[in-house]
Amino acid sequence: MKSQHDKKKTARILAIYDQIIRGEIVNKQKWAEEQKVTDKTIQRHLQEIEAYLQELYPESEVAYDRKRQGHRLYREGSMALSDHDIFAVAKVLLDARAFSENEMEEILDHLLRLSYNRKAIEVAIGNERQFYQPVKHGQDLIERIWFFSQSVQKQQVLDVQYQKQDGTVKAYKINPLGLMFNEYYFYVIAEINGKENPVSLVFRLDRFINYAFCEGDQRFTIDYGNRFKEGEFREQIQFMYTGELTTIRFRFFGPSLEAVLDRLPTAKVEKNEDGVTTLSARVYGEGVKKWLLSQGDWVEVLSPPSYRKEMVAMIERMRGKYGEEK
Repeated sequence: MKSQHDKKKTARILAIYDQIIRGEIVNKQKWAEEQKVTDKTIQRHLQEIEAYLQELYPESEVAYDRKRQGHRLYREGSMALSDHDIFAVAKVLLDARAFSENEMEEILDHLLRLSYNRKAIEVAIGNERQFYQPVKHGQDLIERIWFFSQSVQKQQVLDVQYQKQDGTVKAYKINPLGLMFNEYYFYVIAEINGKENPVSLVFRLDRFINYAFCEGDQRFTIDYGNRFKEGEFREQIQFMYTGELTTIRFRFFGPSLEAVLDRLPTAKVEKNEDGVTTLSARVYGEGVKKWLLSQGDWVEVLSPPSYRKEMVAMIERMRGKYGEEK
């Protein structure tokens, strides 16, 4: 029969194990103080837990995390996500609204199977999951995402039929360069095959009616130095409109400069006087106009002059829609 001391020890080890396995931080000193034992006792418990976990998952390790000031579980393979990770990923996926209901249910089920505390996560995301509203196109995208991703990597020319915003369908032969996600939708960045001076075009993934490898398994080649760089493209493009790459200057009068710098990663502050910030940013001009207009009187475009003139014309057209005040 176990002694009272042994029962306390077992309960303590199980409690620490539960905390570790859920991806939480174990503060050795705090545990020692609460349990009225030494730091060395807690250290031995951590070593015993690590030895047990390594029998199940050889790549796992219970080690000190300097940043979070405590011991945590490091693990690889199928058990690499902690409950914290799973919850965070689930929240992002639900807020993105990019996948159909069936695909979202499947993804969440796969994530939750990796969790040690599935019930807690299910409760935490339950309301959002129940009332999940995907975007209106209703397309399943996961297999399509993989197809285009592989086409990009293998530089395979594709024959596609694409439904444009006005509903018309057009056939293209494209060189897929990259795959990106931006505000609810996935996009394929591509060039028209065979063009002497190709320009990068943006296609919304869900609008491809048909897509297939070109007959004869045609490939395209791009020098490594000229390859499409998703990171640089994302910094410069807004709302997935391309247009001409240009440098704009503008004044910002609003309360949150941080929001501007987050929205325009290439933006640089030139000066800040009396609460008014002057910035410059290298962007694809057509898309960023939408964002600039959304800022109302917090923004004044300074240059280039042609860009400022276009903004003034757009504002006048907007004003005209409201007519004279009654």
